[in-house]
Amino acid sequence: MKIYPFLSLLWGVNLSLFAATQTDQRLDHFLSLSFEELINLETSIATAARQSLTRAPAVVTVLTSDDIKATGAVNLIDVLSSVPGIYIRTDPFANRPLIHFRGAKATNTLLMVNGNPMKDLMWVFGIYWKGLPASMIDRVEIIRGPGSALFGADASAGVINVITKTAGKIEGTEVGLRLGNFNTQAASLQHGTSLNGYDIGLTAELSTTDSHNPYIASDRQTIQDQSFSTSASLAPANAQYGWRGEDIRLSVAREGWRLHADYMRHADLETGMTGISVLDPVTVAEDSRYNIDLLYDSKDRYEDWILSAELGYQNVDYSSGDGFQEWPAGYTNTTGTWPQGVLNQMESSERSLAFETSGLYNGLTGHALRIGVGYTVQDLYSVKHMVNSGLRPDGTLLPAGGPLVDVSDSPYAFAPEKKRRITHLFVQDVWSISSDWELTAGARYDDYSDFGDTLNPRLALVWQSTARLTSKLLYGEAFRAPSYQELFSETSRALPNDQLDPEKSSTLELSFTYATAKSLQLSMNLFHFKQSEIIQRTDVAGLSKKQFNNTGTHRTNGVEFEMMWQALEDLRVHANFSLQDQENNEFRLYQIPDESIYLRADWAFLPEWNWNIQSNWTGERPRPSADTRSTLKDYAITDTTVRYGNQKEWDFTVSIRNLFDVDAREYSKGSLPDDFPLPGRNLYIEMHYKF
Repeated sequence: MKIYPFLSLLWGVNLSLFAATQTDQRLDHFLSLSFEELINLETSIATAARQSLTRAPAVVTVLTSDDIKATGAVNLIDVLSSVPGIYIRTDPFANRPLIHFRGAKATNTLLMVNGNPMKDLMWVFGIYWKGLPASMIDRVEIIRGPGSALFGADASAGVINVITKTAGKIEGTEVGLRLGNFNTQAASLQHGTSLNGYDIGLTAELSTTDSHNPYIASDRQTIQDQSFSTSASLAPANAQYGWRGEDIRLSVAREGWRLHADYMRHADLETGMTGISVLDPVTVAEDSRYNIDLLYDSKDRYEDWILSAELGYQNVDYSSGDGFQEWPAGYTNTTGTWPQGVLNQMESSERSLAFETSGLYNGLTGHALRIGVGYTVQDLYSVKHMVNSGLRPDGTLLPAGGPLVDVSDSPYAFAPEKKRRITHLFVQDVWSISSDWELTAGARYDDYSDFGDTLNPRLALVWQSTARLTSKLLYGEAFRAPSYQELFSETSRALPNDQLDPEKSSTLELSFTYATAKSLQLSMNLFHFKQSEIIQRTDVAGLSKKQFNNTGTHRTNGVEFEMMWQALEDLRVHANFSLQDQENNEFRLYQIPDESIYLRADWAFLPEWNWNIQSNWTGERPRPSADTRSTLKDYAITDTTVRYGNQKEWDFTVSIRNLFDVDAREYSKGSLPDDFPLPGRNLYIEMHYKF
């Protein structure tokens, strides 16, 4: 499949747009916001104050709960696949979804829930991360571009803030049930009420699935068998990825105070394959994450100040159970044979306590000045590590095929029990130069106890060029903090380096948004993204293993086109196209496509009925010069959803994912010669009842 037919279709759609003259049109209550309301949506992610999307000093996308319902999305990952510049890559280890912005690694993405970062000290989103249930989501606010000047670490390429349904937003009671392929079952509950002046909200979803279990014809062990004339590989076989999920969230609000208590857990989680692409039928893992957050926003001004504060506690636990089985039974190398396989059992617990307070000063005419300070303690307080390969705690080599040995509290554990302390200060000024011009300038200073400090500025000039055209010139710098693995943890493949500096990035953007009449909006974003001090494993003289070091730079240029068109009173069309040009050097990510297209249509064909169809086209991906396999083919995955919604009581959804059963594959290195298969056609039904 080539890109040109899709571009021709997109071009044809755009030509027809200028003839459209529909006004004040809406798609019944399925997309309850009119076109005009959609293009004037407000967001707070770009400045921490409410602004319209068109005037926000960043390239921002907002996805509403109505959008989510209409597409049949059941998870945050389904929601994000519609955003230009974002690519969701499936990792064969645990079938994890990794979020990439604009050709950068997933470690350059900051994911937050209600402003609370989901990252951890070792594995960013979490080693078994599965996304978030869509039933919890009220809206998703996304910055495509840097966000460290506001949010600190890891916001180099993009920021996602998921705003959940909380107290005051939930009315009455709603229960839901979902059934689908892969033995998928889920039950959900929402309840909102008021009691003695307090608004109370509760959401919960319990789910279980056998998940997508792709057929793996050969794995890394297959290659190992060829080298040692063994037959240890479990391939060909299906990788197992089943799991159970729990997501429970309670919120209480009164006046300017808000309390959030969230709990997430995955259990009976099969990881399917190891990080080196070996089939692993042994690991049945689990994790849990809970947090309690207290937030305050003053409704009344203290003279010219509006004050806010946040205090949050979070705890995250991981366990690999009886796994990981890094290599299967019978694994052989030059030092011997492991009859039980190579085992690497890991458990960890970490907690964090974070406080931030800020004030918005409006005492200067034409200026909105925000100043804030915060302090965070992250504590990896428990690490347990058992291995039957590698080094003992005293540094001597473990014999092949021996029993498990406890290497916790030694230099050879996968992580140290260690605290990280972070102090940050930030300042931001939004200057309304005139009715047509607005300049946002800000910077944030972060000081880390384990690697030092960093300062990240931003500038954004927004010009209301005409009544219909908005232009933005944006510049921002950002950073990614070195992980504990990179700083402190020796692995079978790399040595740590406690002298690492953070990765740095800078982004220059030019954005245009044009609205014709009240039925069409077009936008174009041009960007130049430069990364420096990239952390990578490199050879070190005199050492047998590679070591993490700050290395070189990498540049990506790109363009993103978007279109939203109210074609008819009951038909709305969305489309976007992303093109990235990565510098062809050692840092290029071949896993990320350079070209992608998204098309979507919503048709309210009968009262209380809606039909959604959407298609994601992923461009072909070349291989590195040392990889002799042919280029990974492009593919288009089409989903369709029919929904019946009675606003008073019932809501029914039938959704088919990968409608045409396309053989789509995720890019994998040579250890998976046939790459990683993505799910084929699958169907689910969902029903909700409101009391």
